[in-house]
Amino acid sequence: MKNLTHIIMLSFLISCGASPPVTEDLTSSVESTTDPINELFSQAVLLSGNEAFVLKIEAIEKLIENGLLERAQYEIERISADDSFEHKAILKYLLFNAHIAKVNGQNEAVIQWLDDPLATEIDAASELGRDFLLAKGRTYITLNQPESAILTLAKITEHWSMDTEITLYEDLWGALQNVNDQQLSVIAEDSTSYELRGWIELARAFNSEETSIKKQLDAIDQWRRTWVRHSAAARLPQPLKDLQSVWRTRPTDIALILPVLQPAGNAIYEGFLSAYYQELLVSQEVPKVSIYDSSNLLSIMEVYEHAVSGGADLVIGPLKKSFVNELLKKGELPVDTVALNYADSPSLNNNLFQFGLAPQDEITEVANLAWENGHRTASILMPESGDYQELQEFFEQTWTQKGGRIASKVNFQEGANYAEIVKKLVAIDGSELRSEKLLSLLPRRNMEFVPRRRNDIDFIFLVADPDAGRQIKPTLAFYFAENIPVYSIPSIYEGTYNPSSNSDLDGITFVDSPWILRPADIQSRPTDNLRQTSGPLQRLRAMGVDSFRLYPRLRQFSSGNITLLRGTTGQIFMNKNQTFHRQLEAARFVDGVATLIKK
Repeated sequence: MKNLTHIIMLSFLISCGASPPVTEDLTSSVESTTDPINELFSQAVLLSGNEAFVLKIEAIEKLIENGLLERAQYEIERISADDSFEHKAILKYLLFNAHIAKVNGQNEAVIQWLDDPLATEIDAASELGRDFLLAKGRTYITLNQPESAILTLAKITEHWSMDTEITLYEDLWGALQNVNDQQLSVIAEDSTSYELRGWIELARAFNSEETSIKKQLDAIDQWRRTWVRHSAAARLPQPLKDLQSVWRTRPTDIALILPVLQPAGNAIYEGFLSAYYQELLVSQEVPKVSIYDSSNLLSIMEVYEHAVSGGADLVIGPLKKSFVNELLKKGELPVDTVALNYADSPSLNNNLFQFGLAPQDEITEVANLAWENGHRTASILMPESGDYQELQEFFEQTWTQKGGRIASKVNFQEGANYAEIVKKLVAIDGSELRSEKLLSLLPRRNMEFVPRRRNDIDFIFLVADPDAGRQIKPTLAFYFAENIPVYSIPSIYEGTYNPSSNSDLDGITFVDSPWILRPADIQSRPTDNLRQTSGPLQRLRAMGVDSFRLYPRLRQFSSGNITLLRGTTGQIFMNKNQTFHRQLEAARFVDGVATLIKK
């Protein structure tokens, strides 16, 4: 099956996008190829049951080997399998159907074929069994089902040839990195396989030390000493092999450019240093850090160039948006630079990375959460200033692109009459106006009017600070909108435990960083002796922590060796423009307490 294996595996190694249907040119040269194939089909006509099925599968196999997929598809659609047939031929039948579906871009159909009840007793040590399971596992990856991919691919790693070019170990490792610790625990509970348990423990060891590359290297070495008989002990996935090189070539001289005399800059500075000193406890091999204050600067370039000429091989900062735009306009930067804000246009600079607390990330998370919860029609309530207008437009665009609808939108000013605002949002004011018109025409004796709100609102997207939220949420209840779910972003929460004050926020669902929502058990929280401060500054401290933890991993992200870092600001990932974004956690106010919920 060597040629066929190559053909089929090639189709499953194609990226997640659909492949165009394959066609063939039935020329005279092809006709000579098909003569023995036609003979097989002719022989099959004279037979029945299993014997006919086996011959037809053999003929279809040769069609696929020769790239004649249209004919192969035509022939395989004319037959069906029976559990009494030869098991090897049945598996080929299912695999060939899956292959054709894959080439035609029908990924859901692929997994249906590979998950067919006839696909039983697959021998992972056989070539056909390995091909079958690899195709199935890679399809699960394409369909974003990492748990199923892990369970499938782990069955064949111990039987995999060391010299194969197919990236099985990398595929499996990628799936392991796309599940959380809870999902890993569920998989482990049901596993009795030494191979699978070893992979799970490797992922756990790696993830538990995510805050430090040095600790990850030590954890991998310890795992290899414990799991000496495991296939990965002799053949680590490539991202883990590369980790030693990442550590050796990490930056050793960091210039930190921040407005340290301003509250925001100082909060980031505190978080950065707390992560720095935590790493110092792990290894003395920490980078030199030089601080450059940008509080009173009108331009960033002089300080930036001074830092680079002073020996910095990595710059973290600046924070001010106009300074980031200035760096972008300069063109190719001399060293890797992690700007702590986002430029107005995408970066085309290979050395410029952008990381910040973008409210667009927060809005995207809220929209995803509301959509996953079955909501389709939104009402928007937020302040009316220019900055908020941009966020409103972003939410509208994000929501409508999903297929959602905007029922109403109302903006308010600080200190507004929230009763009037809410009445307008849920159309109580229209109901009252209609009643006044009606009562003007009818006798008022013995008539009672009960206002009604509009009933086409699935949820309310609220952007407000805690003080405004504490007034708006009870007002919604007063005007018959208590049962409408309310979703918000981190601005709704001060970040401190205060049940009595926050009880008026009960029922509001919002997203926020792990640093805020899990202060007691956030992974490797750098320090607990920082002075208490407000939620916004706490979030900036977390940003400082993550900016330090990102510094040795920039090229890991660029190369694709890692796609996600579980940070204190959220799960951090990078897009093609080297811009970092965050996936946040979800919580809901219950009895005045921000309570974590599953998204």
